[in-house]
Amino acid sequence: MSEPVSAHEAEQIRSKLDDVAERVRAASEASKHVDRVQILLATKTQPASKIRVALEHGFTLIGENRVQELNEKFDDLADIPHETHLIGPLQRNKVNHTLGQASCIQSIDSMKLATKIHNRLELLDQTVEAFVQVNTSREDTKSGVAPEQLGELLTEIAPLERIRLRGLMTIGLPGSTEAEVRPSYADLRNLRDTHLDSGLLPEHATELSMGMSNDFELAIAEGATMVRIGSSVFGARA
Repeated sequence: MSEPVSAHEAEQIRSKLDDVAERVRAASEASKHVDRVQILLATKTQPASKIRVALEHGFTLIGENRVQELNEKFDDLADIPHETHLIGPLQRNKVNHTLGQASCIQSIDSMKLATKIHNRLELLDQTVEAFVQVNTSREDTKSGVAPEQLGELLTEIAPLERIRLRGLMTIGLPGSTEAEVRPSYADLRNLRDTHLDSGLLPEHATELSMGMSNDFELAIAEGATMVRIGSSVFGARA
């Protein structure tokens, strides 16, 4: 178990959580694309003791970037209700270590990965929720299927009944202005709408996971239904 959090530090975390929740509420009220937005706490490098403060404060949706951290914190947080998503890239050789500990995988970006996940789920007789990650920023350093290849991937994934798609995820283009940031989020919304209309996305797969601490209000303006917040609550990563 990680070192306990001081009373002062715990109060700071709770205060920041309340501030983020208020900002999300205000942004969702102002958005023409979305009414309800979930806050997923990005907990990369954060100790279980800090995460527990957030869970006990009612923020029970968390996301881990690394399978190793997901595994290390699993037992420490097992006694408190929460939902954990894997939000970082998933290597095929780590699939076995992910299923059963992550309730949702947000980073499916290839048929090879989807097939590996589905085959393992067949052996376990389980299902998993998932997002398809799309590289709407078109950066070489980012994971995700290219936007123009999304339809093909959705077609291939459709028969994999043990993978229940919830929607699409992207990591937006980092920028200093609204004009730089918003287009990659608008693109994801448009891709969702297009593929819902075509039937390639199941009718329930309407979620958009996009936006982080530095730009989540812009993502909500473009239709994010889930934002991934880390540094605004926990401070800079260790």
